[in-house]
Amino acid sequence: MNGLGPTICNPRPGHGIRVRLDNAKAKELAAADFTCPCGHAEDAVGYFESEQLVVRAQRHRRDSCPIPEVREEARRQYAALHRSLTKPRRK
Repeated sequence: MNGLGPTICNPRPGHGIRVRLDNAKAKELAAADFTCPCGHAEDAVGYFESEQLVVRAQRHRRDSCPIPEVREEARRQYAALHRSLTKPRRK
């Protein structure tokens, strides 16, 4: 963590990804943080940095987290996302 992280949730927010975008036009105000049950934590301030943090967080949970249950849950979520994105759309 770099110490500039967002104040999202309460002092003990739990594990997961939290993204805050105050205004769709003011993208420099975006902030995000990520914590994993294994102890890995990161935060980001700025739209592009927050977007990259979300990608890194999902990859960590899916590929490199040392807790097998977290990896398995992330793989299931990724498979469901992949199925929904590749499904033909109705007109």
